[in-house]
Amino acid sequence: MTRNVISVTHDFGHLKRIGIGASWFVKVMGGTKEEQEIAYAAGLLHDIVRPASEKVCHAEASAKESEKILSKLRLDKDTKNLIVQAIKDHRLPVKWVSPLHQSVYLADKILEQMGAFVAFRRCYYVGECQDYKGVEMEEAFRKHFAYRMDRIKKTDFPKSVRRLLDYQWKWLQDFSVLLNKREPWAVRMSSHMFEAAMKRIHLEDAIRSYKPDSKDAERYRKEAMDYLEGKKFGEFEKLVNP
Repeated sequence: MTRNVISVTHDFGHLKRIGIGASWFVKVMGGTKEEQEIAYAAGLLHDIVRPASEKVCHAEASAKESEKILSKLRLDKDTKNLIVQAIKDHRLPVKWVSPLHQSVYLADKILEQMGAFVAFRRCYYVGECQDYKGVEMEEAFRKHFAYRMDRIKKTDFPKSVRRLLDYQWKWLQDFSVLLNKREPWAVRMSSHMFEAAMKRIHLEDAIRSYKPDSKDAERYRKEAMDYLEGKKFGEFEKLVNP
């Protein structure tokens, strides 16, 4: 399943998690059942065109490809447009018109680009990303984490999710600091994920096979696995203000 995917970090596992996350955000932000279903569909399609590079606007490309796919289904025009718009605008913040419109963006940025899980995911992505070919591994980690953290501005998110944002952001920020300090367990964990990417081992399998060698490493792995297994949403919901 992994072999023919251009970017393993954006394979069906990622698409499914964004579908679940987008639907969840609509629910906790007061959206209807129908809007939750539409958000789930948008999440499944949001990275349908996703090269292993940051030099292509995959949101625009995915929106266009999704429009082609949806045109073959019995969907009314308004529903199709809602799905396509959520996909098109998931990469960068825009003027949001509804929780549904913003749902894919929130799921992608807060659940898949922050948190303990993303410490594993980002290191894996560096191993497969064309933009870092020829760059020494630890330097690539530092560049990529800095690039990602610079792109995320807390003011781009609604106040209702700010506590969840802070919770997820801290995992990412702390790990970035540890990498810059060359904390041994953080370097070993990063190397494990980088090497898994080079071997095209599935992302989730790489996390499962990781053997923590410190309490902090175990804490990160447990948090990541709890997210992957869907165990975090009850806790996350307590951090969202309706």
